[in-house]
Amino acid sequence: MGGISGRWGAQWVVTLTPGVVSLALAVAGCSTAEPGAFPQPPSAKIAVAEVAANLSLPLSGSGGILSANDRARASAFLDAYRDGGRGPMLAVITQPDRASANRAAAMLLALAASRGVSTDALVVSSAIGAGKTVSLHYTDFVAKAPGCAPEIALSFNPTQAVSGNFGCSLEGNIAAMVAHPADLRGPAVEVAADSTRASRTLGLYQTGKATQAEVNRNDSLQLSSVGATK
Repeated sequence: MGGISGRWGAQWVVTLTPGVVSLALAVAGCSTAEPGAFPQPPSAKIAVAEVAANLSLPLSGSGGILSANDRARASAFLDAYRDGGRGPMLAVITQPDRASANRAAAMLLALAASRGVSTDALVVSSAIGAGKTVSLHYTDFVAKAPGCAPEIALSFNPTQAVSGNFGCSLEGNIAAMVAHPADLRGPAVEVAADSTRASRTLGLYQTGKATQAEVNRNDSLQLSSVGATK
């Protein structure tokens, strides 16, 4: 079953017999990996957890006024909801009478609008009582990276099976970078297009006019003088 070798000029020539070729093919076929086993979906997945976000602040005066510090806290809370919250934001206003509660609700809606939060997303309810407070609640989402096993524990793999760590580092990087974890569960609801702007752009296009913003070529540019030496 061995090969035949001989010298031909300045070179050695090796001739393989059919038995040697058959043995080589048999050894190459000893792998237990099944065809089509790669690639596979990541076995480690990002977990998206729901977290209740709550904020309660005192109101002062008959108009339900927030102090400067509490207004800043409320603004930051509204910003967090605008950037990552899903579903409605619940607001509970407690005031001693209905008129004061209505004024506090108007103040809150105006603050929300100034932070880019749609007033349709706020569900405001009033409670008549001795306290003067406003409580805000919404559901936040947090992306949790999967736990990746140490590579040394997976180094012995005689069957060439897909590692349990396959895709784990990628999923961990996505979990660390995603701005809106709720999007991992499903896309956000699309807002309606600006029909006025779309109509104007289409009208410009149909009349052969430029649809992009106009720039006056006579406008001069002024470089920043920061750091310049006199």
